[in-house]
Amino acid sequence: MAGQRKAVKAQTTGDHRGFGKVILFGEHVVVYGATAVVAGVSEYTNCQLRLTKGVPGFKVVDNRPAVPGYKVEKAAEQRKAHELVMNHLSIDLSVDGLEITLAGPLVPSSGIGASASDVVALSRALNEMYALKLNEEEINHSAFVGEGGYHGTPSGVDNTAATFGGLLTYRRAGGVPKFASLPVPTPLYIVVVSTGITASTTKVVGDVRKMKEDKPEWFAGVMSSYDNIVTAASKAINAGDLKGLGALLDTNHLLCRDLTISCPELEDIVTHSKRLGALGAKMSGTGRGGIAVALAASKEDQEKIAAGLTKDCKSARFVWKYSVAPQATKSKAKL
Repeated sequence: MAGQRKAVKAQTTGDHRGFGKVILFGEHVVVYGATAVVAGVSEYTNCQLRLTKGVPGFKVVDNRPAVPGYKVEKAAEQRKAHELVMNHLSIDLSVDGLEITLAGPLVPSSGIGASASDVVALSRALNEMYALKLNEEEINHSAFVGEGGYHGTPSGVDNTAATFGGLLTYRRAGGVPKFASLPVPTPLYIVVVSTGITASTTKVVGDVRKMKEDKPEWFAGVMSSYDNIVTAASKAINAGDLKGLGALLDTNHLLCRDLTISCPELEDIVTHSKRLGALGAKMSGTGRGGIAVALAASKEDQEKIAAGLTKDCKSARFVWKYSVAPQATKSKAKL
């Protein structure tokens, strides 16, 4: 984008959103070429901008309902991410700066794609404030650049889910990320549950890699089993078969357990979720802590599962009710 861009208005008036995300299928095996299924949930972060005349740079007013400690822990990474977006879009803050206000119903926590929802919402707001005329693919790429502030080398899956929402498949082929949307014929009601435990992604990924190296034939069997799961899951989603989808979540969780990426707290949450009527439940993300996700048959069942976990499951530190809206948008997701 040639030249430095200056604001064309004093503040934004639009509703600029970035969605949250959860991994439904494919933790860790995606590293080795398997296809993951990721849900961009309907809950979101939104962003409003206000010009600070004569005050250069930017400041952030973060009103998101984050888990305790999240905002402080992520503040430096967030600033870097915002700087990357500003530089990528050639935003001129040398004379007149910006006040960035973040809010919305998405609760930032480990595993929910909060950083991507932040930079997608910011990119959308800058698009209005500076009349950039970005299309959706360009918003997605701007957020991908910003994600580098949080993740160093992002996969591209979080920002793509945060931009487009709905269900996405993700696979790395020859080092290049490939995305496709999965039409969702009916709403998906999910309960996302945090253990409050943050595991080292580097260590967990390293442990799985060592298992692959030590037991290659066994790991090949895991990959084959997972390929069958994700193929069946795509069919269940297309057919609106929630019961079948739930059973496949259960099966994928068993594979995660075999990979030693579950933990007692996640097992407790999964067991309680099933007892409370979840169609299926599994850990999501890095594992050995982090979050689990449970699929409900309806909004009413979602309420029941969430209430029961909050009341009776000691391992459930935080419980959220999220949804995946029906949509059929196709995205090429060029990064």
